[in-house]
Amino acid sequence: MTRYEENVYKWLKRKGHADKYEHAGIYCIKIDDTIVYIGKSSNMLKRVA
Repeated sequence: MTRYEENVYKWLKRKGHADKYEHAGIYCIKIDDTIVYIGKSSNMLKRVA
């Protein structure tokens, strides 16, 4: 994790998002209602960061 990603991760935790997003999950990226990417992560909060 880069320094920038680490800072964003810490900021999200301070904002109270850790309880909601710090777990494994599946996500998708959509552009104009079309799914262009599907992925999974062992820690969604770090993936968002």
